[in-house]
Amino acid sequence: MHRGKLLIFACVLAASLCSMSTSSRASDETECNGSALDAVMILPSPLRKWGQIVCTQFGHELRSRDGWIWASLKDISTVHIPSQMVARNPSAIGDESYFTAIEAKELPGNDAAFALATFSDGLHLDEVSMKSYRVTLTSVSGGEIAIDVFDFGTFAGAMWCPDDGCVSSSRFLIMQDSSGTKSQPPST
Repeated sequence: MHRGKLLIFACVLAASLCSMSTSSRASDETECNGSALDAVMILPSPLRKWGQIVCTQFGHELRSRDGWIWASLKDISTVHIPSQMVARNPSAIGDESYFTAIEAKELPGNDAAFALATFSDGLHLDEVSMKSYRVTLTSVSGGEIAIDVFDFGTFAGAMWCPDDGCVSSSRFLIMQDSSGTKSQPPST
């Protein structure tokens, strides 16, 4: 069951990366004007520090905001989380796919320690104070994705955490864009 969920999550991220490289780009807020009234457009704290909702031809996506980069630890690819939770071939349905709920709750001590141990495996993180959160994203389709987010102050990290445990191969870093330019998805 865990392996099947990992495959679906990996496919959702892969499909979103493909859609991003074809014609999905950072959108002006006016492009989201067709969104449903129950579409979540404002992120809860602390997620809004690093992320934003972007409208694409494949639906709404959670991705980095200007000045931040979300990069996979597996292959350095850009990470974004689509509301259209399909394994392959997302449909060009625009604002019909969106998030109906995005919640961030601080993880209690034992859960935070366990999640951090999974996240930091193989990384050389100095002992720093951090806060950890469980972020649950619910799509209009009823699909749900949970990620644990670790706020280290100057940077953050996250990974996919289904009910049966966090998946270290889904880890990504959230870092400030030091290039001095605003981070934007690649265009075609």
